[in-house]
Amino acid sequence: MKKSLLTLAIGTLLAGSAYAQSSVTLYGIVDQSIRFQTNADRGNHSQTQLTNGAITNSRWGLKGSEALGNNLKAIFQLENGFDPDTGKANQGGRLFGRQAYVGLSGDFGAIKLGRQYTEGFNFFGDYDPLTIGNYDNNAWPFFLTQFRNDNVISYAGSFSGLSVGASYGFGEAPGSFTKGTATTNSYWGTRASYDVGRFGFGGVYQEVRDQFGNKQQMWGAAGKVGFGAAKVFAGYIGGKDKTGLIDANFFTPANSANPIPAGGNAQANPRKDAIGYIGATYQVTPALALTGVFYGDHIKNVNSVADNSGNRYTGVLLAEYSLSKRTQVYGTVDYNKVTGGAKTEFPGKNNQTGVGAGIRHIF
Repeated sequence: MKKSLLTLAIGTLLAGSAYAQSSVTLYGIVDQSIRFQTNADRGNHSQTQLTNGAITNSRWGLKGSEALGNNLKAIFQLENGFDPDTGKANQGGRLFGRQAYVGLSGDFGAIKLGRQYTEGFNFFGDYDPLTIGNYDNNAWPFFLTQFRNDNVISYAGSFSGLSVGASYGFGEAPGSFTKGTATTNSYWGTRASYDVGRFGFGGVYQEVRDQFGNKQQMWGAAGKVGFGAAKVFAGYIGGKDKTGLIDANFFTPANSANPIPAGGNAQANPRKDAIGYIGATYQVTPALALTGVFYGDHIKNVNSVADNSGNRYTGVLLAEYSLSKRTQVYGTVDYNKVTGGAKTEFPGKNNQTGVGAGIRHIF
């Protein structure tokens, strides 16, 4: 009897010790805004809607770690995106459409396996003044990053100001190796950045393949510098797309007054983007932050039509006020204009103005 009690006590103690080295956190953001936009359809009617946040998409998730000794940890993260106005899941209705991975982290960095952000998204999230917005009209320059990819193994590490990342997404197409098309449906990317004092700079490159092996390439470079309470950002994003996916993301639905011209061929006439931006953030008070940014894109072969060129320009202003560490209110305005072949990105007139206000709670 005494031996059994002793065994139970020791077992309970060891279990408690193991649990003490593990942690699981429930977290999330609920961000809802009211947005007004001009020229929202082919009849150039305005639209007012309750929609997800201007800068951050609403989400909830679970993340955790377990200490394995020698500063090595097992890690995981499962993250769902949703619309508070309807309760529907984003990312095509996936349960964990934003992120879903497990891995190991330590002094060497971190290795993760699962659905993850692309290297382009990881890089520009640190170098865009808006940290990549959530409205299409303030986030479009970063559609080229494709945001996330499935079946990815990644590595990330930071060493004395140097941050590096590399990832590969398996195509998982049966027989692809024997057919010599191992890159079908695959993805890979790499990035590097360096922070020293008030300066930061870096670059990124990635490729995404479609089911036929055609590739969409994205590359970029950016920098930032701090001046007291202000920080200035500048960057460049280049792209070449033989998949047709980027044009599809930009094109307005079929009821558009600006239909796609005939003769498009993504393999023969890949869309080419050259995007530049400059912006700044300013912490006016501990509670009030202001952000302004201008984006410009020169596009060749819009809709995969040879010599069909155009431009897109966007200006965004954002004011955020913290009511507490977890709750902020904000107001934002954006103006978009397209020219030439890029007119198919809007349903009616060649410009749109948006105004939004919202509240964000972090838990």
